Amino acid sequence: MSVRPLYPFRRGLAVVMVLMLSGCQVAGGNQAGASPGTGGPSVAVTSPATDSGPATPSPPSHTTPSPASLPDVCALLSRSEVSTLTGGKSILSVDPDLGPNASVRYCQWQLAGARLAIQLSPTTEERFRQDHPAKPQVPGLGDDAYFLSNHLLIRKARIQVGVYAGTTQGTDADRDLATRAAAMVLGRL
Repeated sequence: MSVRPLYPFRRGLAVVMVLMLSGCQVAGGNQAGASPGTGGPSVAVTSPATDSGPATPSPPSHTTPSPASLPDVCALLSRSEVSTLTGGKSILSVDPDLGPNASVRYCQWQLAGARLAIQLSPTTEERFRQDHPAKPQVPGLGDDAYFLSNHLLIRKARIQVGVYAGTTQGTDADRDLATRAAAMVLGRL
């Protein structure tokens, strides 16, 4: 079975892919020493040596994580947790991403009468708001979040968490499932 990325994420994925392939980064990012496709510097940045000791690496305070540094989404929620989140529905299949070299990390659970998909991708506060400028916010999840048409999108620091929930019980049930799944995932990032 072929797995398709979630629809609202296609635009962002295309932008990330173009940037990765061209070796560019988003304005304001650390462009000095960047290697194409890595999203970060190719050499360690260090502070100068002092009388008290050797140079030490500077912490990456403003770097955006690469998809390879993001966790395996299918490992963030167990099959039993997904079944419990969906009211005991049985899982028919689990569709993982292509591994650490995937352009985004995701997992999709096909259930009897429901579907849950979670996607992780690098982002920044500016990029998240640019991609989702006028959407109503959802309080209490991450640093920024909104829900629209079965999709809950959350920014936690420099990670975008996308949750798609589809049930047969309607939009309120979809939103509830997406919110509960997101809360579990956010607690594990």
